[in-house]
Amino acid sequence: MIRLDTSAAAPGMTLAKSVYTKEGRLLIDKGIELKEFYIEKLKKYNIDHLYINWNKEITPEIQKIITIETKGAVLAAIKDTMMNIHIKKEIDMQKLLTVVTQMIEELMNQGSILLNLTDIRSIDEYTFGHCVNVCVLSLMMGIALSYKKEDLQTLGMGALLHDIGKIGVKNEILTKPDVLTTVEYEEIKKHTSFGYGLVKHMKEVKQEISWVIRDHHERYDGRGYPNGLFGKQIHEFPRIVAICDVYDALTSNRVYRKGIPPHDAIEYLITMGNHQFDYDLVKIFLKYISIYPVGTFVKLQSGEEGVVINTYEDWPTRPVIRVVKDASGNLIKLTKNIDLTKQLNNGIVDILKAV
Repeated sequence: MIRLDTSAAAPGMTLAKSVYTKEGRLLIDKGIELKEFYIEKLKKYNIDHLYINWNKEITPEIQKIITIETKGAVLAAIKDTMMNIHIKKEIDMQKLLTVVTQMIEELMNQGSILLNLTDIRSIDEYTFGHCVNVCVLSLMMGIALSYKKEDLQTLGMGALLHDIGKIGVKNEILTKPDVLTTVEYEEIKKHTSFGYGLVKHMKEVKQEISWVIRDHHERYDGRGYPNGLFGKQIHEFPRIVAICDVYDALTSNRVYRKGIPPHDAIEYLITMGNHQFDYDLVKIFLKYISIYPVGTFVKLQSGEEGVVINTYEDWPTRPVIRVVKDASGNLIKLTKNIDLTKQLNNGIVDILKAV
């Protein structure tokens, strides 16, 4: 099984994993042979990658991060929350607690919490899908930090609600298919204070949750908003959510731009460590995010091309590669694996759509 950009898919290929819509509805089942009609349908639904049967020895089965059912329940819960707070000025915290607890249990039941974010990404309805992704990433960090279950629940609910203030921003700004003007950017920055104002007097909303909503755009060097907090003045929960928020925003496709590759987003986080972000927390994030998901096509410094077949928590930038083409571009017949943790003079120089 290999991970393939939908743009590189061709009739005759067979799906190795089922494809679902953003709501969790089955779009095309695994085992189906792709036809041109199916490929166009996938593109119409903004499905940007697929898992294809190519050589069953290439990669092991990829473990789901959270189930389709859980993802659907979380998306429904955050949509209902946005609607209810806009109309009724209330939040069903019990519903959020239920879905966040379900996510925590599924994440903690995994033998490893090295995450392949592409398996949870929702391209459409960016705000809702973004909240779910940020929640999963934040919980991953909380688990890595050995948080107690109650703290994980609070962090998770804060992450789900972090952008709730966007209901106070004009829809034409939120959905603008172009870069925001200075005036529009100043308007969207108000979502942190607006969201905090919505929840700060709600008895059922813990103070730490309201801090996540207000402070997830504060920056470690004091150059964030709304209050210019810096360093440990910012509670650890919003410091965590800030990292996950920026990572998901950078790697997500938007109407006006395509998301950047995970390794470029990681490089940005590293560069901004102890400037925009708490670098100790960035290092925790780097340890558990899958920069090169299993099944990704890559090109090596040696000129060889291959497929990622294994990744390491402690070495996220140095996976194991099953070589498919030699440095001259010729397909190789004999199995050859390169473990980049053992070949430090070699490395990944590019991510490919296909080999």
